[in-house]
Amino acid sequence: MKILFDVHCHTMSLARPAIGRFVDAFLRGGLQSFFSQVAAPGYILNSITRNGGETLRNLLAVVENDPAELFALIEDDLAGAFLPPNSTAQAVFGPSSPSLFGEDWDAWLVCPLMMDFGARSVGGLVYYSAPPKKTIDEAVREMLAGISGYRAARPEGRLIVRPFLGLDPGARGAAETERALYTYFSGFSRRCPAQLSSFKASSSWKGDPGRVPRGSFAGIKLYPPLGFDPWPEDRDELDAARLMYDFCERRGIPLVVHCDDQGFRTIPLDQAMHLTDPERWLSVFKEFPDLIVDFAHFGERYLGRANARGEWTKAIIGLMERFSGVYADVAFNGCEAQYWTTLSRFLEELGDASAGIVRSRLLFGTDFVINLMKTRSYRDYVSDFIDGSLDSELKRAMISDNPARFLFGDAS
Repeated sequence: MKILFDVHCHTMSLARPAIGRFVDAFLRGGLQSFFSQVAAPGYILNSITRNGGETLRNLLAVVENDPAELFALIEDDLAGAFLPPNSTAQAVFGPSSPSLFGEDWDAWLVCPLMMDFGARSVGGLVYYSAPPKKTIDEAVREMLAGISGYRAARPEGRLIVRPFLGLDPGARGAAETERALYTYFSGFSRRCPAQLSSFKASSSWKGDPGRVPRGSFAGIKLYPPLGFDPWPEDRDELDAARLMYDFCERRGIPLVVHCDDQGFRTIPLDQAMHLTDPERWLSVFKEFPDLIVDFAHFGERYLGRANARGEWTKAIIGLMERFSGVYADVAFNGCEAQYWTTLSRFLEELGDASAGIVRSRLLFGTDFVINLMKTRSYRDYVSDFIDGSLDSELKRAMISDNPARFLFGDAS
């Protein structure tokens, strides 16, 4: 089966994010928060205020949909449904199937990444001071209901949806982490036929998050700016993290970890930078060398000195050279089309051996709906990638070959 992939997107409803914690952290950070999260060079301030706030209004028009409608919107956008009548832009989906690189493809696979917003939930210094309850089970129910709703409405739809479960083992503790792993990954199979069968079976789900269809999730999403620590100093938190790593390494369950200096941050900036630094994963890989980990955003940096902004990217490449399961995606990075030229030049400047490894581990991702803060649409992001200056062999690897290996293994 010929599949195109978006390994990094989001389809959560507005009930999921820990908005109160984000606002508290933003206000406590003062000007540091403003310049690090909103006005950072090349990030979002110029974009969301452009054309009288048109970008912001466009974003809100999308995020008010539930997950089922967001999946349908992605499919419709790729088919050109939202293009103006006089537009010369091309749809990605043809009348019957996706068409790219002069070839017809069977499906477009998206990986909506959940986030464990409730793991470190705390009350605020306000009248309603009780911490909001954001359980893993409720987040699972929303995601699986979205997939089921999409399948029911579009049984012949051209999307395949393979979500990643959001989990913070250090905050949840070993017992709850173990329960989540065995509930949502019991009988997990990395093989492509099993993953496709799990997606097709999703339309029969009855709504009980405690009895989810076998193989409902393709992997786990980890998020340091919410407080996740890859290798905690606290003994109990480390035990919970080790439990997750061991479980995933034995079964080939892939992980995606946030790795740029922006994002939905609910902790102080210096702490978030410390936890996000890919160098913190050295201890993890020394004990669990066969883990499969995608470092999201390829370590992109918007803050600090220009000559230091590539340090995380270089660290990720160093991990790629040592551990065969290390990948990186470029979600959000391509919101400005110039990024693809920058990436092409960066790869050309690497030595042949390093460049070959990186080219075999880079993954295409959009970061939809978050990317709508800087780009007009899902289709625009995809089209900018396809039309960009990367060579066609690398484009195909990033959007098909590499993600198939990341998700399904060599024998896909």
